[in-house]
Amino acid sequence: MIDSKTRRALEARFYPDLEERVFGLFARRLAHCLPEGALVLDAGSGSGSWVLQEHRQRIGFLVGVDLSAPREPRLDGFVLGSCEALPFASASFDLVLAYLVIEHLPDPLRAFAEFARVLRPGGYFCFKTPAVHTPLFLLARLLPISLHKRLKARIGTAEEDVFPTFYRANTPAALERGLSQAGFRREWLYTVDQTYAYLTQNPWTYTLGLLYSRLTNLAPLAWLRNQIIGIYRLPAEGEE
Repeated sequence: MIDSKTRRALEARFYPDLEERVFGLFARRLAHCLPEGALVLDAGSGSGSWVLQEHRQRIGFLVGVDLSAPREPRLDGFVLGSCEALPFASASFDLVLAYLVIEHLPDPLRAFAEFARVLRPGGYFCFKTPAVHTPLFLLARLLPISLHKRLKARIGTAEEDVFPTFYRANTPAALERGLSQAGFRREWLYTVDQTYAYLTQNPWTYTLGLLYSRLTNLAPLAWLRNQIIGIYRLPAEGEE
């Protein structure tokens, strides 16, 4: 696997606006959804989703929930539980984040209903999840979990952090239907491609991945983008 210095040099040369397109837009919109002192639920948190860490100054209390206890938590609190049956009172949080979690949910519609239940009126549900009908994830669905673990190990993911995937709400249309059914309204839905992240074995493969992901920014190739990022809002009381 190539080192971070080499990756950054290749990104600057072959995909100079990668950080802005893939991470920057979402980071700014996420910040806009966080009131000062926000109570935030990191659903399927593991040790704590990295995307929330740069916003800690705006978060009053960050709670994680997952099926197993984290090894080195970056959270203010943690509760064992399932996204389909959250162990929290209704209207407890200002924002719920599910970062690379929806694809692992056996019953995403039930989880969406639970996210809506624990959010306060006017609260936000933010997520990132793979787009299943794209070349990378069509291939991924054919691979056994044992091979997934070996491949993820090559890009630095620990074997115990690779979980079974179901992809039961992993298209923009399926997400829109399921979240609307749960009572959410779409604020922002965006697709990006991160094929490059799976090709860090050497500079040549990473370069090819960067060029491929950059090409998907062209409108005719948008269908190839393999990540879906969204922000949905639970309407406040009295809103039409």
